[in-house]
Amino acid sequence: MAQFANGLLVNSDWLKERINTKNLVIFHIGKEEDYLKEHIPGARFIDWQEYTFNDDTHDFDLPTVKELQNMLESKGLSDGDTVVIYTGESWISLMTRLYFTLDYLGYGDHTFMLNGGLVKWKENGGDVTSEVVDIRKGNFTPHPQKQLIASKEYVLKNLNKSHVNIVDGRATVFYEGIEAGNGGKSRKGHIPGAKSIPFTSLSEPGGEGYYQFKSVDDIQKIFDEQGVKKQDQLLLYCHIGMQLTTVYAAAKMLGFKNIKVYDGSFYEWGPDESLPIALEN
Repeated sequence: MAQFANGLLVNSDWLKERINTKNLVIFHIGKEEDYLKEHIPGARFIDWQEYTFNDDTHDFDLPTVKELQNMLESKGLSDGDTVVIYTGESWISLMTRLYFTLDYLGYGDHTFMLNGGLVKWKENGGDVTSEVVDIRKGNFTPHPQKQLIASKEYVLKNLNKSHVNIVDGRATVFYEGIEAGNGGKSRKGHIPGAKSIPFTSLSEPGGEGYYQFKSVDDIQKIFDEQGVKKQDQLLLYCHIGMQLTTVYAAAKMLGFKNIKVYDGSFYEWGPDESLPIALEN
């Protein structure tokens, strides 16, 4: 399999064939101390806090376009480069969050994710190094796709609309209201009318301690079971906007075109008593 699911996911063989290609930018997501010990040759380190924004009212939201542009240029990204993202610890949602960020900046068509991350790369005989690449500042032009982002007002306006599928990417215990999310700060339950596709349901364990996306057929069955159709709009949320990006990436693999992300997610919705909430019977 050279490419997987509309080219969004790639495997170790695909990367091995292209690792010395000019204009290839590889991002290693994880702990910097682990990156300094070993990483895929040529990979640049990127911390999740560099592509998210956090303060007292937001958690894991998108930074400004300018901040993202400056950060990516500091990593050497230029227009026309091919981007490959992988995780050092198989934390898929950190990888998909960066994919979503690049897609939001209009660069999704040039961005790929290495299925199984560093662990599967090594299992498949891929080389690793401790050598840190010399980075020359890039020249990256963002084209923000602002239509991908939904506000709480947009969510409220589209509750129970037949052409909008609101999807909760959290674990079932949070969706059903068995547990309260965000450290107990959120109310129990889910956004009314939301369907449940836990982000963990879209991946499976691999060999020596890595996780990888399930096959397209298996992912399609999960979406079908929830009655989520490609012709409808997909409106995604989770706890803080990270887990939902795994659902986002899976939907893109399946060919969904009309997707919106409620980036405030339950971090914003859950504690707000003025907003409606639903519990499973």
